[in-house]
Amino acid sequence: MSLRLVQSDLHERCLRLARLIADQLANQQSENGDFPQHSFYAKAYAIALWQNLGDDHYTAKIRAAVNALKAEIQDHRYHREFIEYALENCPDMNAETRNAILRNAPYQSPNVANWHILAMRIRQSGSWRDKLRAKLDWLYTRTRFWRAPVFMDRPGCFSAQYHVFCAALLTDSPTPAQRKIAAKATDLIARLCCATTGIPNLVGRGAGQSFGATTALYALLKHGYRAEAEAILFRLEQTLLQTETLPLNLLAPNPLPDNPGPDNPQTPGWYSYNRHYDYLAFTGFWLLRAAIYSSPEPAPTIRANADFLLIHDTDHYQARMCLRGKSPYDITTAPVLITNGHVFLPPSGGEEDFSSLYGPASLPLPAFAGQQAWSTFTSGTISDSTAKITFRLSDHRGQRDITFNENEIVIHDQVDTDSRSNLHLFRLLVPSGLTFKKPGENRIDFPDLNLHLIAEHPLHITDDGLFAVTGPVRTIFVPNHSTATLRIVWRPS
Repeated sequence: MSLRLVQSDLHERCLRLARLIADQLANQQSENGDFPQHSFYAKAYAIALWQNLGDDHYTAKIRAAVNALKAEIQDHRYHREFIEYALENCPDMNAETRNAILRNAPYQSPNVANWHILAMRIRQSGSWRDKLRAKLDWLYTRTRFWRAPVFMDRPGCFSAQYHVFCAALLTDSPTPAQRKIAAKATDLIARLCCATTGIPNLVGRGAGQSFGATTALYALLKHGYRAEAEAILFRLEQTLLQTETLPLNLLAPNPLPDNPGPDNPQTPGWYSYNRHYDYLAFTGFWLLRAAIYSSPEPAPTIRANADFLLIHDTDHYQARMCLRGKSPYDITTAPVLITNGHVFLPPSGGEEDFSSLYGPASLPLPAFAGQQAWSTFTSGTISDSTAKITFRLSDHRGQRDITFNENEIVIHDQVDTDSRSNLHLFRLLVPSGLTFKKPGENRIDFPDLNLHLIAEHPLHITDDGLFAVTGPVRTIFVPNHSTATLRIVWRPS
């Protein structure tokens, strides 16, 4: 990939993508001003995108979308914060029209950082009462969600995607202290961003989604991280060429089916609240902001990391882990592993509160296969280049140690049990599309990646019908042993 790091070039490329998305939204808008599939805030961000582009041929589309917003039912699912933020960024929309759209809809205020910061940013441009409430919002956010240099998604849980969005929102805050925090948070984004794939949100809720990619692009450009921003932009461009749209999940760029959702194999990596047109319009809006408003500021000089995040890059691979959270999709019990520009070990899990492709078997930890008994994460620590994970499997305790070296990763699993029948260790999930060879019973090669898995016991690879964020996966495991070591090697001895 040839990097073009001139700021004006990056802006032009962002603008070109934003225009393509704006035209796509205009072409797919229904006569009633809505879009073909249900959305929460797509109309508002489409209006903001069209108005900021300033082309007259969007005028009728804007009018239809405004009328559709005015007629919208404001029930418990009404995304007031997202809609109002978009409307506040519509240069040709007056207060009367905004008030007619929003009416008396309450803020949702769920217990997640990005919604609270959205509400705060809206109130910062309001009345003196709103500004006072914004200060209280910020105090609450600092206390509950900010753990320098990260924004927690929910108390005790991290998501790279929503950390990114929080940083992007604060980048343009009128409060200097908030912009300073945004700079620290953006430095972490630069470290999390995988240059070979252009994906900054590989761990936590929403892994690989366009929502996080485009807000990361904006924050990175704003703070002068041009190489990382270009990697994301290149990924967006290539995905648009491949799919003729920007899919919600950049790690699984499939055509949009009629019934997308977390239980549809054609849309892996989705959650019950995800909507294609929300993310498409949102992406176009933030691409345009990157094209117009992202004049660079000085990058921070102090680089910090959270003690529950592992970021390890070598000439052979890039690894990301998060060892704090409450849901399986919060935690990476096996590293998200990128090598030679490909995802080898993908983010695991996803929506589990509703019908979905994911369940306990989708967590890459040991299991008693015959008993349908799966491990649950207990705790994890990171020290230098080693991650230690403890877990429970039925009534047994287990431990996983992962050591990251320059040209190999060593994973050691141990379960405290004398019953080894049908005990499967490791259970690493790899995308089904990867070509592999098995030159011996203790070794599996992935020749396209120049990568080899070597164990001291027989290795098995099977298709169990499981899914990760990238889609269908195969499972790699060692059976019938209570302790084993697996080496992922780039230069095997």
